[in-house]
Amino acid sequence: MFDMSIQEVNGKGPKKRKKSLERICDNEEREGEAASASTAPEPGAGAGGAPGRQLLHWRDMPQHLQFNPYVLTGYRPLQSWAGCVGSLFYFHNETINILTHGVSLVYILAVLPGLLPWRSGPGPWFLSMCHLLGALAPWCGSFLYHLFMNHTRGEQLYHRLLQLDMLGIWVSQSIEYEIISE
Repeated sequence: MFDMSIQEVNGKGPKKRKKSLERICDNEEREGEAASASTAPEPGAGAGGAPGRQLLHWRDMPQHLQFNPYVLTGYRPLQSWAGCVGSLFYFHNETINILTHGVSLVYILAVLPGLLPWRSGPGPWFLSMCHLLGALAPWCGSFLYHLFMNHTRGEQLYHRLLQLDMLGIWVSQSIEYEIISE
């Protein structure tokens, strides 16, 4: 009993969620079959509506990318490096994550260097570089993680990207804490 969560004891845990998710997927599949029988798709168009931009359902994704059962559609298929970069130009379930982190990264690269005291002595220069690294690390790691998480290299690359994302957060918190505490 102690190794079960309260939700599992009450019948609302992972097993219950999995059954609910399977029921939702089955209903969507039946609705999709009915809709596809009544309308013919455009030649060359995927689920994303444009040629070559096929978006997938949660159940069609590899196991390592099935971590969010609440987002059921809009997943990019596994792609090459160029395909992942090309996904910047159409809407999918990671678009907002990629753009918010990418815009922040570009903004920091454009603005922050002009604010740093480059001509000061070695002490302020070193702290400024630490601050710049701490400001860039989480945005860079997260941008790369969200952009390339669906790469064809699979689960091993996915976990490396996730580690890079977590490393960026750790660097940001560690460096900023050290600068503030001095």
